[in-house]
Amino acid sequence: MRKAILKVLLSDFILYVLQFLIFPLFCDVIGKGTRPIAVLCITTVIITLIGMTAFSDKMRFWLLGLIFYTTLIFLYAPEGAYGVGLRGLDLDGMHSYYDYSTRYIGIAIVVIWVLILQLLVWCFVKLLKLIKFIVGKLKK
Repeated sequence: MRKAILKVLLSDFILYVLQFLIFPLFCDVIGKGTRPIAVLCITTVIITLIGMTAFSDKMRFWLLGLIFYTTLIFLYAPEGAYGVGLRGLDLDGMHSYYDYSTRYIGIAIVVIWVLILQLLVWCFVKLLKLIKFIVGKLKK
């Protein structure tokens, strides 16, 4: 059980490193828009799916990992990455700008997105296991 928790925490650490340390160097995830949301969603789904199939599909472990992930974001998140800390709209010539006071709202939004995606992946993994169980019973 301890190994499973550590592996889930490692998965969330890898997710954080990819999303907040590596991707900001190579692609534009600063600001609001479709590209940052796509990067956030795709990396979360892939890492979570791999982690849930290889390590553990217990959601309580993933919730613990999400607390670890949130702590890492509080420690360091690039200014404006995935819309964290941005205020304003990008409409009609108005531009969004970084405001440290809105940082916590942005972090909460990112964490809620990741939680929803992890719950969806968890449901998918459980459904696959149920189908595999039913097919195994039908073959006998």
